Amino acid sequence: MRVLLISLFDEWCLGLRAISSVIRTRGHQVTMAHLRGMPEMNDEAAVGDPDGYHAPPASVTGADFRALLDLTARCKPEVIGVSVSFSHLFGLAVEVTRRLRTVSDALIVWGGADTTANPDLSIEHADVVCVGEGDGAVADLFERLEQGLPYDDIPNLWVRKNGEIRKNDIRKLEQNLDSLPFCDFDESDKYWISRGRAMAQALPDGSHLATNFPIMATRGCPYSCTFCCNSLYRDMYGNKDYVRVRSVEHTLREIEQYIAAHPGTLSVEFHDDVFGVRQDWLEEFADKYPARVGLPFFCYTYPSIARPEFVNAIKRAGVGFVAMGLQTGSQRILKEVYGRNAPRDKTIQAVERLHKAGIPVVLDLIGSNPFETDEDRLETLTLLLDLPKGSFILHETNSLAFYRNYPITNMAARMECLNPFIEGRNLAMATESGEFRMWNALLQLPQFAALDRETILAMAHDPHLREHPEIVEGLLKALIEATYIPGTRLRRRDREEQLASELARLKGSRAVRLYFGAKNWFRRMLPTRNGLFSGWRSTGPRAATTH
Repeated sequence: MRVLLISLFDEWCLGLRAISSVIRTRGHQVTMAHLRGMPEMNDEAAVGDPDGYHAPPASVTGADFRALLDLTARCKPEVIGVSVSFSHLFGLAVEVTRRLRTVSDALIVWGGADTTANPDLSIEHADVVCVGEGDGAVADLFERLEQGLPYDDIPNLWVRKNGEIRKNDIRKLEQNLDSLPFCDFDESDKYWISRGRAMAQALPDGSHLATNFPIMATRGCPYSCTFCCNSLYRDMYGNKDYVRVRSVEHTLREIEQYIAAHPGTLSVEFHDDVFGVRQDWLEEFADKYPARVGLPFFCYTYPSIARPEFVNAIKRAGVGFVAMGLQTGSQRILKEVYGRNAPRDKTIQAVERLHKAGIPVVLDLIGSNPFETDEDRLETLTLLLDLPKGSFILHETNSLAFYRNYPITNMAARMECLNPFIEGRNLAMATESGEFRMWNALLQLPQFAALDRETILAMAHDPHLREHPEIVEGLLKALIEATYIPGTRLRRRDREEQLASELARLKGSRAVRLYFGAKNWFRRMLPTRNGLFSGWRSTGPRAATTH
């Protein structure tokens, strides 16, 4: 069968790539189309385009839609799969599906985190909706389609046929993750749709996939935060055997296979909700990863996970940096609102431990939370100020999003502090008041050594700043520009030290010693005063490599 899989502003799309591999292993022809990419989110490509779609963060021109429809017509798919993982792209998925039906009578299947949260809305537009993990359901669906058999009773699927909707039960989770094929990163039959073209074997400009390999060694999270889709999955599947881990061997073989096909890979990114949940797995990984892969890697951790043995193992394995979801320093909000267990002392100990090991830590915060009081926010601020200076980097503060049907959203509805859902997006946002803006910027300041504790605390109690949050925002912008490389959270100082280390390593190699020896010989032999080569040192390669 011919199959077209479509991702929306997500060229990583690990879930869709996993499904593609399941379909390919059954012998079907799969084409994958990335309708724009992550670096293109929140641009204004379709503003003023009567044939386009513009609903931030998505903007798709009429020319991009035509390129997708032309590709669809060429592929002649019998099944079209649309990944609806991001709730804020629900409206785009609806529009894509509407346009696809003008050129194709293929069976249209939706899947992803949003379809799991909102199957009732999804089935109004798709023929089939996958609820929960889709590997087994998709395998069953294609077996039935191959044999021409009915498929409306397959577990995990909602099916709309002849005006009726069949809602099937949830199947048990696959426990042996090693039995599943690697994600489909084969470059054949992959297209990036942008600028009115469907470009084969291309990636969006600025995509991390040009240098980084994303992978998951674990499915499921040991925690059940109310703002996270794992809270929904745990309700569906229960707690027993929800967290599953691939073997170290299976994980390493996937990385090795990818690097062999993409020798320019510089880093591995583990997108496990929490990395290394089993210490025995982590010890084996630390023993084998450096010799078999050896690239720096990124992972997520949690305060109670970052114990000494965890830190020692990821350090030994060659971790580049870790991200830790702090979200708030308020113990009340953590327990009563977010459903998280992260005692203050464990958080401080975890950051100190990682810092002492020389592992950069990026902390995540959630801002604009209507459940929080000034006391809660001040508790977050003092926690950040109590962390060692220079021990962490703060990701830009994320405003709290209320996704439809998530536990925290239902809680906000009961408390009557939930705004209407945004059109085209299955989520609501808190009203961005001046006070929220002030706190969102203020909570970023403890990461900068230039500001002392007393100054930051004084700002927190200054009523003038609540009325004029642009003052704190302006200060934050200036500090970010002075501290970090533009567009990153990479400190200029750290990058300079990294480049110096790389240069020292290179100077020790035989090839570089020969290069510098030859250059010194030419410098002695050729005229440098008012001669043909007098400007070479300031304009040539040597000057270019000093930055």
